[in-house]
Amino acid sequence: MSLTLRAKFLLLSALIPTLVVGLLIWNSLRLMNNAVSANAERVAQEYAVALNLALSPYATGGRLPQLHGHLAEMLADPSDSYLRYLVILDQHQQPILSVGQPPARLPETLRLGGGTVFKGVRTELGAKLLHARAPLLLVDNHIGSINFGITTTELEQARDEVMWQGGVISMAGLMLGMLLFYIVTQGIARRLNVLRRQSTRMVLGDYSTTLPEQGNDEITVFTRTLNTLSAALRERIKQLELSQQRLLESEQRFKTLFDMAPLPLTVSDRAGRMIAANRAVTETFGHPVAELIGKRSEEVRFWASAVERKRIWNMYQNDGAVHGDIAGVLLADGSVGSVAIWSSSLTLDGQDAIIWALLDLTEELNAKRELKDLNFSLELRVKERSAALERANTELQATLETLRMTQSELLSAEKMASLGSLVAGIAHELNTPIGNSLLASTSLRDRVIEFDRKVAAGALRRSELTVHLEEVRMASELISGSLHKAAELISSFKQIAVDQTNDQRREFDLLSAVHDTVATYMPRLRRAECEVRLQINEGLMLDSYPGALYQVLNNLINNALNHAFEQRKGGHITIRAEVIDDSSIGLLFADDGAGMPEEVLRRVFDPFFTTKMGQGGTGLGMNIVYNVVTGVLGGRINIESTLGAGTNVRLILPRCAPQRNSGNSNNGHEN
Repeated sequence: MSLTLRAKFLLLSALIPTLVVGLLIWNSLRLMNNAVSANAERVAQEYAVALNLALSPYATGGRLPQLHGHLAEMLADPSDSYLRYLVILDQHQQPILSVGQPPARLPETLRLGGGTVFKGVRTELGAKLLHARAPLLLVDNHIGSINFGITTTELEQARDEVMWQGGVISMAGLMLGMLLFYIVTQGIARRLNVLRRQSTRMVLGDYSTTLPEQGNDEITVFTRTLNTLSAALRERIKQLELSQQRLLESEQRFKTLFDMAPLPLTVSDRAGRMIAANRAVTETFGHPVAELIGKRSEEVRFWASAVERKRIWNMYQNDGAVHGDIAGVLLADGSVGSVAIWSSSLTLDGQDAIIWALLDLTEELNAKRELKDLNFSLELRVKERSAALERANTELQATLETLRMTQSELLSAEKMASLGSLVAGIAHELNTPIGNSLLASTSLRDRVIEFDRKVAAGALRRSELTVHLEEVRMASELISGSLHKAAELISSFKQIAVDQTNDQRREFDLLSAVHDTVATYMPRLRRAECEVRLQINEGLMLDSYPGALYQVLNNLINNALNHAFEQRKGGHITIRAEVIDDSSIGLLFADDGAGMPEEVLRRVFDPFFTTKMGQGGTGLGMNIVYNVVTGVLGGRINIESTLGAGTNVRLILPRCAPQRNSGNSNNGHEN
């Protein structure tokens, strides 16, 4: 039976609210049952706690039977309490005390450890009664149990009353909603009939009628949409007519481009029969287009051999396309040539087709063969020249080995000179704190002897004791401070000496490494009245070679003292570090000294280049710096200098240095 849309709406308006009301009543019943159960379990837990507190003194003393009369009187009147029975079992499940109206057999589920657990109390809901079980400590630390029942009659009555009131309200709302929906659908049905008639006219091709728009509800919106759709369809029909005309023009242009393309192009069906070909095919292979149409390629004089045709066709069938594979063909003059073949699938007039593109590579491949022959003759000449160069290379190798030995000796001398400078600076720096400590200890010894003499004579006064203690304190502080300073200098020198000696890789703090290096140069820096500024954050850790870094800083400080501040007193050296990214840092060594002219700056990293030739300089200091930074430390270095305005040395160092070949570690350090 076919129903109208209005009848379907009315049926749905009755069915859906009925289902919703049913679900609401079912959900309310479920929630109320859960509430009854939850409240009963909470009351059971409160009773269990109260009974446990009240009965524990009697249970541990074995005096539970004394409470029988009191508990029986308490349960005699049901209106006084929710409790309906109370049974206490010993550790063997034997009753010790039983009052009220217990069931003939306590719930087996609770005895076996089942039921619902709420804060240590196990419960099971029965007919208008909640059975509960909780542990109870008995005589000699035996564990018994409290078993009791709580009535749920009042909670169930409240639940039933709420459900009845909710059902009445839901049914009243359902009936009112159906009445209102019936009234509303009458007006909607009339307006929908108007829309149906307009849709029928549009199906028949009449787009000229425009429906009146009244109000702003959904049907009016649909009416407006229908009017818009009618206008859009009229416009779309005009556009389709215009697009069809443009498509015809586009096909004509494509055909023109296909014919005029300099690359030979053919179109075939899936069986390989020619559908179309352009003029370049005739020019390259000598076949008129009319001769090719409707034929397969093996039916005309085209392939150099049947094997080539079969290979290309199998390649297309297996891979779905051909991508630049080279095949032998017959050219227009009858000679054998080589072409690169491409193919692609397309749809032509609703039928599957294949377009083939052919690129003549004959001249290019011939040129490559000639080039190969030329390369062969050149290889023979190269072999002859290589033999002569090998002889000359042997002589150069011997000379180079001699130069390497000389460079190694000079590098060792440079490192020993640097270490000697460090030792001299440390010795000079240690003289002051050790001399202060010796002077203070000697004075303290004399004061102790004099104090001992006064004590022995019994002429010691309180003021003299106070003065003596103050002198002892001052001397101790002086000795302690001087020795602590000496210990710091020795620790810094020791760390530098150890790192430069073994050159082992380790994790170290950049600020500590720079501070240790600067500390060894403090005597020379003070004599030159040069101030060092460290702008390095604490905790900047490197996994690298501290000995190599010490050597770089030693050479930079030596260069600054020997060249930048040679002719002047006073100046500043700034050592600043900044984090570039997660894997690298930037280290700037800057001075405001004399600077370098352009001709010196260009050769500053050259080995054996020095501006103090004959004055003790080897010219290897900055060459060592360059090789250590770029080799051992795996970084980059750049120098900027202006004559009279100072020098900036910028180092980019990885936070984790590259691994070094243990067999070449010494060479890497020295170079």
